[in-house]
Amino acid sequence: MPLLTQFASFYVSPFGEKSVTDELNVFLRSHRIINVDKRLIDGDRGTGWVFLVEYGSAGGEGGKSASNSSQRIDYREVLNPTEYALYDKLRNLRKEIADKAGIPVYAVFTNDHLAGMVKKPPKTAKDLLSISGIGESRVKQYGEAVINLFAQEAQMPQEQGANEKTEPSF
Repeated sequence: MPLLTQFASFYVSPFGEKSVTDELNVFLRSHRIINVDKRLIDGDRGTGWVFLVEYGSAGGEGGKSASNSSQRIDYREVLNPTEYALYDKLRNLRKEIADKAGIPVYAVFTNDHLAGMVKKPPKTAKDLLSISGIGESRVKQYGEAVINLFAQEAQMPQEQGANEKTEPSF
């Protein structure tokens, strides 16, 4: 099924109403985003940012958008509780990285990437590269933080087990 590229633009004033940024955020979450171009302009409407959003929708479905034609995955249902707890820690790490870099979280790793990491925990950069959609650039930029998180998680059960052995049980 071909992907039809479409465009939407948004004007956001630094002094404007929060509803405009909320509208942009809702749009970004509800579409398959291909690219976002942000430009600071000084025009008739004043100084602000213009966001040109390139997004895709599956063609041949009577104009249905990609968000309507594909189901969102609820990882709470897909992952067991232990896996979901680790997935949540990865989401928090991804958010920290994205906030520091000033980029959207999906530019760091997608939810599918995180679920793939949980299912097959990476110990090396090569392990991260084996996850579909993760390339050398992402591994170079964010791989060390992810691998460190998994190393810490691997040590935690051992530490907990050691503590349990030393405590008397009655």
